[in-house]
Formats: sequence, structure tokens, C-alpha cells
Amino acid sequence: MKGNQQWLVVLNPNAGGCQAIKEWPSILNELIKQNFQFEMVQTEYQGHAVELVISKIEEGYRKIIAIGGDGTLHEVVNGIMQQTLVPATEILLAMISMGTGNDWIKTHMISNNYKEAIQQIKNGNTILQDVGKIIYIEEGTTHQTRFFINSVGIGFDASVVKNILPKKLSGKSRKSDYINGLIKSLFSHKNVQSLIYLDNEIIDTKIYNLTIGVCQYKGGGFKLLPNAIPDDGMLDVTLACKISKRKLLVSLPKIFGGKVDKIKYFNFYQVQNLRLDMVDPICTEADGEYLGSFPLQVSVIPNQLRLISAYKRL
Repeated sequence: MKGNQQWLVVLNPNAGGCQAIKEWPSILNELIKQNFQFEMVQTEYQGHAVELVISKIEEGYRKIIAIGGDGTLHEVVNGIMQQTLVPATEILLAMISMGTGNDWIKTHMISNNYKEAIQQIKNGNTILQDVGKIIYIEEGTTHQTRFFINSVGIGFDASVVKNILPKKLSGKSRKSDYINGLIKSLFSHKNVQSLIYLDNEIIDTKIYNLTIGVCQYKGGGFKLLPNAIPDDGMLDVTLACKISKRKLLVSLPKIFGGKVDKIKYFNFYQVQNLRLDMVDPICTEADGEYLGSFPLQVSVIPNQLRLISAYKRL
């Protein structure tokens, strides 16, 4: 099918505590002012963006703007990666960020001002970013596969995501909810025994938190993967093991201050494949979307998504 020259705009009205739908009239006017030709579709439930993207690619759309947060972008990416009509690299993806965390845009230096973001889309600078892939077991089901554009969290930070999930699903999430979820997780989350296979290396340890990703930021701006490069064909891994609540509390200033690499009991790796072997469940999330408690394997697919980006290697 011949590609549609229009942009497909995927709007999540609940993103950012309904900030996206409030700002939509202004975004609409700016898109028209900048001579964008587009069709807008709104998501109506969790997972809807995946279905919309697959359907619209079948109709011929090859350019997509996601309006929402990291979760919206996550669903759009999964639609692109799940469809089988065209290679993912034939789709151009852009972001107007309206979420509460907005982590992915920080690595790519996309403005959180919608006018500036639209201008960046119009400028057309692109990157072919790697995509992550996680295989996991959802409670009561067989193996599931999910793609991620930013990061996967296993352990503490996924526990935070689980704690704020009810607010997120209700469309009433706020930036302060993450801090509340973090405090709750501080008192409830525990280390979990696991065998971790990092390519050919095996680590037998107790995981407190395991962050795996292709971009640098997560959790609303924490630079937990400081060495990640989005197009190097590698997964960056930050592993925190056997941490007490006291140690975590002492390290919070460095975490908040973007100095994770200065914490002596955090270990850093670069791999292409990671596998987990554990008996007890552990909270798992991808791009801020809660997946359940049984992660199995994480891998990287190099240079899969063509994205509007201002990223520059140092």
C-alpha cells in the first residue's frame, strides 16, 4: 500500500493528569499554523494506542506523532513493532510530551514546550534508535513479549510504578504521586534472590533494583543509566544488590542529583542479552508500564526506530 503523506496524531487525553486534552486546542492551532497535514485519533483505554497504530499503518500512514507521556509512546512503539506490513524503520515517530515523567525526551533533548517540540518535528532531524525487548510471564498467562523505547525496571523502581498504578489508570496522576509511591516502596520492597545472565557472565545475587535500557533517564528525571547511548546496539544495565533501607536513604541525594555512578554499591554493565532465573516474584515495568512479577529475558534490537531527535553523542 502506498504510504499516506499525512501525519497520524495519537492523543492520549488522560496523559499528565488530563493535561494533554486541555492543551490539545493549542497544539491543534500550532500544527495548523505550521502547515502540518494530519489525522488525530484519541486513545480510549489502556492498550488502545497499540491497536490504533497497527490499524493506521495498514491504512498507509508512515508518520506518527504521539501526544502524551512515556506510556503513550510505549504503546505507539509496540504498535509499530508488532505490525508486520512494513519494516519498523519505514515509520517516522515524533513526540509531543504531555506526561508526568517525560523521561524519554530528556535523552533526545526534545523540548517539553509543545511549540518548540512541533518546530523540532518540522526541522526533521532524525536518529535510528535501538529498541529493547522483554519477555515475561504475566500473572496467570503464558510468556508475553513487550518492546520498550526507554528502559525496563525490575525491583524497587517497578514497585513504585505498581504503587502509583491506580492513580495512573484513573487519569488523575500527578508528579507528586511518584514521590508518594517511592516512600511507600521504601518500606515494602525487599531484595530478591536471582541468577542474572549478562551475555556470558553469571551473577548470583539478591536484586534490590535492576535497571536496563537504551536511554539514560527514568522515574521522572533520574539519570539511572548514565552511560546509555540510544543507537549503539547495546543495553545499559545498572544493578543494585543487597541494599538495606539505610544505604538506600543515604544514597538518595546522589540518585536525585544525577550521580548514580558515584554510588559504590551500584554496578554498571553493557550487554546485548540479559536473562533472569528466580523463584520469587519481583515487580517489573517497561517505560513506566507495569508488567507483573515474572521477568525472564531482555534483549536489544539495534537501530529499529526512526525518531525525531536532537540527540548528539558527546
